[in-house]
Amino acid sequence: MSTLVYMKMLEQNPVKYDRGMRIITVGRIDRIKREIATAWIDPGHDVLEIGCGTGSLAALMTARGARVVGIDISDNMLAAARRNAPEAEFIHMTATEIGMLGEGRFDRIVATLSFSELSEDELDHVLSTSFVILKRSGRLVVADETPSTGWWKRTLARLVRWPLASLTFILTQNTTQALKMYDQRVERVGFRVVHRKVYLLGTLSLIVAEKS
Repeated sequence: MSTLVYMKMLEQNPVKYDRGMRIITVGRIDRIKREIATAWIDPGHDVLEIGCGTGSLAALMTARGARVVGIDISDNMLAAARRNAPEAEFIHMTATEIGMLGEGRFDRIVATLSFSELSEDELDHVLSTSFVILKRSGRLVVADETPSTGWWKRTLARLVRWPLASLTFILTQNTTQALKMYDQRVERVGFRVVHRKVYLLGTLSLIVAEKS
């Protein structure tokens, strides 16, 4: 099951965005965000959230005592995020620009349902830059669309994904793609995968990688 193909339509309406993401992920995204905030974020952490959306995860992380910087390219989302998580800092910025935030600045970088919107070259650039701006032993925490393993899971996922992806492209001229060879990509820039949890026939994963 695709978790992201309606992203571009929903992000134009922040009021409907979180509700739509809950429907698309069968409620898993709220559970994953709570897990990220409680299991991977500690008080005092400096956290960068790439693709902060309406600020729902930022609010959870600031409630944990973290110092959060959220970035997004949607002014509508940023306005909603500032209302929902007033203690966080929000910046209009693309994922490929995060290098300007400073080397060795963050304890955690988190991204939920945003990396799959990047091209492969953009993803590689963001991963290598994330390594640079994380502190020593910092962690990259990503929840996103991933390829299923096993032929029957892949077949079922494709049957659901292809019509939805086509519809999204027709309406928005954008689509998303599963994170191909993600483990190899993060390891190539110096990360080590330390945790993985899969959902929805393996098409949605929470992956934590540590800066070696």
